[in-house]
Amino acid sequence: MASPIFNNVKVETETLTLRHILSVPCPMCRAKPKEQCTLTTGHPSIKTHLVRAAAAAKVPPPETFGQASLRVVKKVTSLGFRSLFKRK
Repeated sequence: MASPIFNNVKVETETLTLRHILSVPCPMCRAKPKEQCTLTTGHPSIKTHLVRAAAAAKVPPPETFGQASLRVVKKVTSLGFRSLFKRK
């Protein structure tokens, strides 16, 4: 008889912010990112599902505005430097 497989991955959900939790879709009620979870009646829920918090804990936190700006600046400047030192 085969033994059951357990998921022993430790998930820290205590340190998550609401922004981080809402950045992933809810696997329980199929709410899209940035939308509130819904009840079975279709009305918005006050709290998010625990499954959504567990899913959010497995992905990296969303970028802040400063991080996104820095990423764009790095990308633009690296392309500019490549064109300056391009071999022909």
